[in-house]
Amino acid sequence: MLPQKIRKLGETNEMADVKFIVEGEIFSAHRTGLVARSAVFKAELSNCMANREEVIRVEDMQASVFKLLLEFMYTDNLPDEASFKTIQCLMVAANRYALEALVATCQQRLLTNLTIDKAVDYLIFAHQHGFSKMKRQCIEFMLEGDTFRLAVCLKYVRMVVNYPSILTEIKEVANEFKSRV
Repeated sequence: MLPQKIRKLGETNEMADVKFIVEGEIFSAHRTGLVARSAVFKAELSNCMANREEVIRVEDMQASVFKLLLEFMYTDNLPDEASFKTIQCLMVAANRYALEALVATCQQRLLTNLTIDKAVDYLIFAHQHGFSKMKRQCIEFMLEGDTFRLAVCLKYVRMVVNYPSILTEIKEVANEFKSRV
């Protein structure tokens, strides 16, 4: 848990020394905090200082997602009301900035109360973004007990057609399961 004073800095922006523009919205932050939490921010902020940039533009990200990313960096908390789609976007952003704790938090939130229907969606998402641990957990969930009813699931059929390499991974994990029994 981060000290309360660091959390307070994130709330007030007191002594903030870097600004980001995301979708036209301006966010203030503290270089030292960002650098301490992310090697990617460290490299980006070092480069910006060398180029004497006052404001850093963040492309390919929603302002609401960047706000949650900064909030997590100051608080280590992810709001309960964040939607699954927002959490997916946040997980991609966290991966972009090498924030492993946030990636893990997002993954845990997504995989809580996993269903067959969600497992297919999350497996595709994990495959598209290179989240191998999440991918493995989705495959293992799909193979557990009688939950492998996916052959009749339209999403599963689409997944196999669009991402045939996933089927190979499912077979590999299934073989591992068989060898354990």
